[in-house]
Amino acid sequence: MATQSTTTQSAEEAQDIRSPKNSGGHVDNQSKAPRPVGIVAYLLLIALTLGVFSPILRSNLSWTEYDTIDRTPYQSMERLSEAWSVANIKKYDPITTTSYFLEAHLPKSGISLHRLINIILHASAALLLLKILQCLKLFGAYAASLTFALHPAAVQTLFWPGYRGELVGLIFILACLFFALRKGSTVSYVIALVLGLVSALLHPAALALPALMALALFFRNKSFHLHHYNKVLPFACIALFVGTWTQGGQFMKPYPEDLNLLTKAGQHLYFYLKQSFFPVDLQLFHPFSYGQDHNIGVANNLLSFLIFIPFYVLVGFNLQKQWARGLLLGVTGFLLLLVYGILQNGAFIDGSLAKEEHGLYVALPAATGLVLCSLAGFFERKELFGTIIWRISFTLFLGFQLLLTANYCYALSDSTRMWKVVSGQWEDSWLPKAALVDSAQSSESDLVTKTEMINTLEAILELNPDGHRERILLARLYLDDGQKTNALGEYRQILRKPELENHILEEAANLMDKMGLSREANNARERINTTNTTQTSTP
Repeated sequence: MATQSTTTQSAEEAQDIRSPKNSGGHVDNQSKAPRPVGIVAYLLLIALTLGVFSPILRSNLSWTEYDTIDRTPYQSMERLSEAWSVANIKKYDPITTTSYFLEAHLPKSGISLHRLINIILHASAALLLLKILQCLKLFGAYAASLTFALHPAAVQTLFWPGYRGELVGLIFILACLFFALRKGSTVSYVIALVLGLVSALLHPAALALPALMALALFFRNKSFHLHHYNKVLPFACIALFVGTWTQGGQFMKPYPEDLNLLTKAGQHLYFYLKQSFFPVDLQLFHPFSYGQDHNIGVANNLLSFLIFIPFYVLVGFNLQKQWARGLLLGVTGFLLLLVYGILQNGAFIDGSLAKEEHGLYVALPAATGLVLCSLAGFFERKELFGTIIWRISFTLFLGFQLLLTANYCYALSDSTRMWKVVSGQWEDSWLPKAALVDSAQSSESDLVTKTEMINTLEAILELNPDGHRERILLARLYLDDGQKTNALGEYRQILRKPELENHILEEAANLMDKMGLSREANNARERINTTNTTQTSTP
């Protein structure tokens, strides 16, 4: 009788595991596997990615002279061989640097090609994310991948020159995860090990790969057994040794003395959370806030970290449930991949400390996977009605995201429009204002009126009084606008420079003649004669 009872109980347990309903009356995601997407879905993802980011291909902004920051070691290298020296491999990503050298030697090289390559790499990362989520048999895999592919927070990484290392690093990280998680032969595992080694050399975020693999395995298995994680050990060894070699003393970047480390990390974390899930503040560089070391507001430090505690408490009480393990995988994976970005110092073009979205890029797939797969899984449990609500909701969300990202890319497609926005956001910096003036002049754009140009030049000279070129332009605009007194003041400032071109001296002299200042006009013309005499006597 006891044997029969035990057999009956085991059969009932087996029936419970196979049943499409769990104890709460919802569909069990493990018993109802999501359907794989077809070739049309893959092509649609690629087409939408290329289409939504295509406006940035029209921008002529290149490795601009106004960016005083070296975004990549390529800018200071003369030969490709330098990228593959042991010292540089230890510090930099040689594959990305090599791609810059190769790109420069292509027949039709240019900034449009540079950005097109970035977009193609980004689309490849989205496809790899899709394959990983499918390996984990998660609902909403395609929605999460499409959301990542079209996410506006990826724009800075694709648009601003010098951030391709984030794209290449993410591709190798995702490729390593894909081969490690797929159910295949020993060959797949060896490929994953090689990719893990390369990833660790390319990007510091890859040092989190062993933890990500362990979390993914825990997500797949309801019970915890150490032997399930044996294959993670080689990846942990790779991360340990490569991380010690490449990141020893480098991972923690120096930060300004007047900025508390907790404040810096907290602001970065809050910024990345906001740009991941509510990316409505779209700009290339975000100003950093100082003087908030002891503020515990969510935008500054402590609360940015404390908001994750409820998630882990919820997971702890429901660890045997698949949705809780999925939440653990998503939240922890996001944080692990974000550590590198949190500890970095972003920089504006003038060197000022800034918050940049490129530090978020490698963690963005975890963010989109966490939210979209969780929502898709929840609605799938509601069967037909839930599926309808999910598809309608996601379609509306995708349309809004497409509009947001496309509008952002369009705003960046015209350099004058872009610099006008950036100069307004960074009022205390003269570099974007100088770039705006040059861009407006070269393109003869009507986006900047004469009054706006005068105001911009005045702001530049207030911040940078040595701006000789801008002062000449301002004097001419004053004169063209009928402001002779202001023009005279600027020409007098210009005449203090010991060496001037003859036509500038003539401009100043003519204005002084018109204003009855004959003596000053004659002094200016005497400098012309002196200059001509000097040039004639020079052999």
